Amino acid sequence: MNDLRFAFRQLVKNPAFTLIAALALALGIGANTAIFSVVNAVLLRPLPYPEPDGLVLLRERSAGFPNGSVSYLNYLDWRAGQHTLTDLALLRREGFNFALTAGEAAPERLNGARVTYNYLSILGMKPIIGRDLAESDDVPGAAPVVLIGEDIWRAKFGASEKVLGQTVMVDGVAREIIGVLPGVIKFPRLSQIWVPLADLRKEDTVFNRGNHPGFSGLGRLKRGVSLNQARADLDTIAVALEKQYPGTNTSRRVEMKLLLEATVGQYRQSLNLLLAAVGCVLLIACANVANLQLARALARGKELAIRAALGASRWRLARQLLTESTLLALIGAGAGVVLAIWSLDAIIALTPPNIPRFKETRIDAVALFYTGIIALTAGILAGIWPAWRISRTDALSAVLHEAGTRGGSGGVARQRARAVLVITQVALAVVLLAGAGLTLKSFWRAQNAPLNFDPHRILLTTIQLPKARYDTDDKVRAFFTQLLDRVRILPGVEAAAAGDNIPFDDNESDSYFHITGTPKDEPGKEPSAEVDFIAGDYFKAMGMPIIRGRAFGPEDKPDRPGSVIIDQTFAQRYFPGRDPIGLHIDENQKDDLQKGENKNPPLTIVGVVPRTRNEAPGEDNVEKLNFVHMYYSADQYVSRGMMLMLRLTSGDPRTLVPLVKREVQAIDPAQPIGAVSTMEDSIANSLATRRLTMTLLGIFAGLALLLASVGLYGVMALSVTQRTRELGIRMALGAARKDVFRLILGQGVALVSVGIGLGLIGAIAAGRTLSSILYGITALDVPAFAIAIISLAFVALLACWLPARRATLVDPIEALRTE
Repeated sequence: MNDLRFAFRQLVKNPAFTLIAALALALGIGANTAIFSVVNAVLLRPLPYPEPDGLVLLRERSAGFPNGSVSYLNYLDWRAGQHTLTDLALLRREGFNFALTAGEAAPERLNGARVTYNYLSILGMKPIIGRDLAESDDVPGAAPVVLIGEDIWRAKFGASEKVLGQTVMVDGVAREIIGVLPGVIKFPRLSQIWVPLADLRKEDTVFNRGNHPGFSGLGRLKRGVSLNQARADLDTIAVALEKQYPGTNTSRRVEMKLLLEATVGQYRQSLNLLLAAVGCVLLIACANVANLQLARALARGKELAIRAALGASRWRLARQLLTESTLLALIGAGAGVVLAIWSLDAIIALTPPNIPRFKETRIDAVALFYTGIIALTAGILAGIWPAWRISRTDALSAVLHEAGTRGGSGGVARQRARAVLVITQVALAVVLLAGAGLTLKSFWRAQNAPLNFDPHRILLTTIQLPKARYDTDDKVRAFFTQLLDRVRILPGVEAAAAGDNIPFDDNESDSYFHITGTPKDEPGKEPSAEVDFIAGDYFKAMGMPIIRGRAFGPEDKPDRPGSVIIDQTFAQRYFPGRDPIGLHIDENQKDDLQKGENKNPPLTIVGVVPRTRNEAPGEDNVEKLNFVHMYYSADQYVSRGMMLMLRLTSGDPRTLVPLVKREVQAIDPAQPIGAVSTMEDSIANSLATRRLTMTLLGIFAGLALLLASVGLYGVMALSVTQRTRELGIRMALGAARKDVFRLILGQGVALVSVGIGLGLIGAIAAGRTLSSILYGITALDVPAFAIAIISLAFVALLACWLPARRATLVDPIEALRTE
C-alpha cells in the first residue's frame, strides 16, 4: 500500500506525463476491449443450449460441392445406421407468410424453419409454455401445428398463456399453436416460427435421392464420442450408400461440424486477425510508455540512487517502478473501457447483418475480466524494462558520483534501450500499415469486381406464394403475370421482372446437366450449373445484354418445348468454336437424369448472356467451384418463391415500396411481401465481413502510426535536450547549423530505417497469413507495401525533423554557461 500511495502521488505530481501515458494505454487497451467483446460474443460465448459442445451440424460433401444440402433419403439412412449420435434431426430454413386470422389484411413475412419432431429434444430445450412436437405431428395427414418464438408471443399475444390452442395462418394453412419456444432459440438463422416436416414427407421430389432441397442435419454427440469418431461413423454409412446407389451417391460423404463452428466459423479468421492487430497497437502503446518511463528516470536518477545508497535492494526499486506503471495501466484501462463502450455501436454497425451473435456484442463481466488481465500485462510490459534498466546498482552509483546532472547524456545503455523501443514501435506500425493496405486493396478489388450487370436503381422484394392457396402451376403463373403487368406501369419503372436464385439473394441453387448427344458422365463427375428461374423483362431489369439469340418470350410457354438460356462461360466451355443457339441440353428438372429416367425432350438453347457474379467475391463455397449459369423460363418451370425486381429510370427505388405492397394486396389481400432492399444494398451486405476487417485494420494502423510517430518524436526531442551541452560545444568549435541538423536527423532516420527493415520482414509474414482472405491481390503486393512504408517514412521524417530543427536553434553561449 505504501508503494501504491507513493505511485499515486508521483503520477499526480507529473500530470503531463500521466495524461500522455494514460491516453496511449487507453487507446491500446480500449481497442483490445472492443475487439475482444466482439470475439467473445461471436466465437467464444457458448450457444444458449444445454451442453452446446455436443451439438453438430451435418451437410453433404461431394467432389463438386464441399458443403451441399442433405438428401432426405440419405438422412433416413444416416439416422437408422449411425451409432455415435443420440439422435439426428432434419431441418430447413424457410420464410413463411404469417397472419393471426384468415383473411387478415396485413399479413407479414417471418423467418422460420421446417423441422423433424426431434429437433427440440436434440437441442435440449423445452417450450416456455405448451408442448414440444410429437412424432404423430410429423407424419403426412397429421393435424397442422406450429411452434412460435417468445418474441412473437409477447408482441402479438401479450405473453398470454391463452395463446395455446389458438389458430394462426401459416402459408395459408390454419395451424394450432402448441408451444412457445424461448427467445434464445434463433436456429436456423433468426427463426421465429417452426413447423413440422410432415407436409414435405409426401412430396415425390423429396423422395428423389438425387435431390438436395436445402436440408441440413442436426445431431448431438453421445457422451465420450469425439467429432472425428462421429464423422467416421457417418462416412462409413455414406460409403455403403455409394455402393448401393452409385448413380446419386458416388463420392458423397458427410460434412460434420460443431454447431457453433458451422454458425460463425467463417468469421473466425477475420476476427482473430483483428485481435492480433489490436495486440500490436497495445504493444506499441506499451513501448511508448516504457520510453516515457525511461525519460522520467533522468529526473528521478538521484532519488533512486539515494534510495539504493540507503539500502533499497534492486527488487525493491523495481517493484516501486512496476507499481507506478501498473497503476498507470489501470487508469488507462478505465479510460479504455469508456472508449470501447463508445465505439461498440460503430463496430456493430459494420458487422454482417442478420447474424444475431454480432448484435449481442456487449461489455460484460468476461470482457471486463479480460480488460483487467490486459491492463496488468500492459503495466508489466510498459514497466519491466525501465525498472530493470533504472534499478541497476552500477548505474545508480554513477549518478551519485556525477559532478553535475544538467545536460547529462542519460547513459549510452539507456539511449540504446530507448532506441530499441522506438525500432519496435516502427516495426509493428509497418506490419499494421501493410496489413491495412492489403485488406484495403483487397476490399477495393472485391467491391469493383465485374458484375456484368447494372446494380443501380433496382428494388428487390420477396414474394413467396403458399402452396395451400396456389396449388397449381396455372395459379402461380397467373399471380406473377398479373403482378408484373401491374408494377411495370408504376411511375418511374423502366423494367419489371421476377427471379428465383438471382445474384446476391443469399441463396444458391445448382443442378447437374448433360449435353445432348455426348457420352454419359461418370457418376460423381457430372458437371453442375447454377440455375435461375426468371419471368418478365429479367435481362432488361438487370441491365444485361443478350449476346446471341433471344430472351424468353411468348414462344416459351408451358405447352411448348423447353427452352434454356446459358451464360457466356457455359458456351465457351462446352461449345468451343460453335454457336450454341439451337443446340440442346438434356432436361434435368422434372426427372432423375442420374438414374437415366429422363423421358422429356431436350431443352433448346435460345440465348447466350454475360456471366454474372452471384455471390460476394472470394466466397469459398461457390466462386471457387466456377459454376456456369443456366436460365429457365418461370412459365415452363414454375417457382412459388420469386424475387420481384423493379428497375427505375431514376431516383431511390425504395419510394416504390408502398405502391408495390398496394399492387400485391390488390391481387391477393392475404399475400405479404418479404424483406425489401435494393440490389446495391444486397451487394454491400455481402461484403460486410471484408468491410469490417478493412475499416478496423485501417483505424488500428492509423493508431499505430500515431503512437509510433509520437514515440519517435519524444525520443528525438529528449535526445536533443540531453545533448544540449554537446551541441553547444560543437557549434562553438565551428560546426554549422546544417551539420547539427544533419546529425540529429540522421540519428532518427537510422532508427526508422532499422524499424522499417524489421517491419517489412514481419509484414511479409503477415501477408502470408492474410492470403486466404485477400481477393484479387497477392500476399506480397508491392504497391500496398510501398504505400505503407512511404506513409510511415513521411510521418517519421516529420517526427524527426521537428527536434532536428530545434537542435539548430541551440545558443552555444547559453549551452556553455552551465559549465
